[in-house]
Amino acid sequence: MCSVYLIGESIISALGTSMDQNMQHITALEGGIWTDSPSTNGNPIPQHLQSAPSLNQLALGFINWQAVEKEFITNTIPDTYTRFEKLLLLAINKAIVNTGIDTGSSKTLFILSTTKGNIELLNEELAKQYPNERIQLWSSAQEISRFYGNNNTAIVISNACVSGVMATTEAANILRNSNYNHAIVIGGDIITNFVLSGFLSFQSLSNKACKPYDSERNGLNLGEAAGCLILSKDIESDIEILGGASHNDANHISGPSRTAEGMYYAVNDALKYSKIGANDIDIVSTHGTATAYNDEMEAIGLSRLGMQKTPIHSLKGYWGHTLGAAGIIEIAALSWAMKHNTLLPTLGYKNHGVSKELNIQQEAETKEISYALKVASGFSGINSALILKKKGGKK
Repeated sequence: MCSVYLIGESIISALGTSMDQNMQHITALEGGIWTDSPSTNGNPIPQHLQSAPSLNQLALGFINWQAVEKEFITNTIPDTYTRFEKLLLLAINKAIVNTGIDTGSSKTLFILSTTKGNIELLNEELAKQYPNERIQLWSSAQEISRFYGNNNTAIVISNACVSGVMATTEAANILRNSNYNHAIVIGGDIITNFVLSGFLSFQSLSNKACKPYDSERNGLNLGEAAGCLILSKDIESDIEILGGASHNDANHISGPSRTAEGMYYAVNDALKYSKIGANDIDIVSTHGTATAYNDEMEAIGLSRLGMQKTPIHSLKGYWGHTLGAAGIIEIAALSWAMKHNTLLPTLGYKNHGVSKELNIQQEAETKEISYALKVASGFSGINSALILKKKGGKK
């Protein structure tokens, strides 16, 4: 079976609009979560959210839309696209630079990972500016692929918070088993009143920057972001996409299994498909939302897998939980960490707050990384896992 490589990536988040900006902030332990005043990167509250419910009581990861708008103009992205779509187009533009792929080729496939897409078009006045079907996820995916001259039917993966990891796994599987040579996997979600109201109903949002796995954590931060991963079976790179898998523990509509069944089986299958063992993994990028149930579930799952001493990190303390973008931008950051042999630090963790031992990385540290594991979990009990391998690493 052919190999699939990660040949390009991008991140747009509360930490900035480039990979360099994002990784510089992360390695320096600088977060982008907005609380009572603008965050370290100076992002203001977006105008469309200034009247949002309980906004002054929440900590959120806003994109600097003023900086992004300037790049829209530089990249000549028309105003006929929604705010959500322009963000995705910009992420693709950044990721395809220097890849040399033909975005309009019949051998190139577009895959969109999102949970809510153009959900802001629930606003009737805003919706009048676009065709009725534009609020549908398939419509956004097709508009984006058409922008790049691609006539293939775009694919949408929308499966709660595992969407990004699942979309990347699916893209690699499609390339291995079809005539497609390249896949452009894009992920994104934006903060809207609708999204805020939904998470407020779960009473899961924090008024402080989140603290994954810490004894004083009190909930998650929502964030908005976009990212893109370019996968290829024709062009080699330093990072190979190995095995991935998903399992649903069917435990609860919003709560994970107390024994981490879904995560355990997803990781086991990913390891099996990758033909490696748990002890080969050098770093785990966890879901790490800083909610009591998620953090405890992951601690139990890693312990059951015998990975309690493997270095782990959560990146939610930097840019928040970015929903459909989370898996994409966290894989992009993980790829950067592998290429730079850097263990990324978890922001906000000080005092251990889960029942099992975990090796939580607290500062950036140099270490040879050959194999990396990315895990995610989401509403309905879904869990996904994906393994990356660095070229020239240990066998």
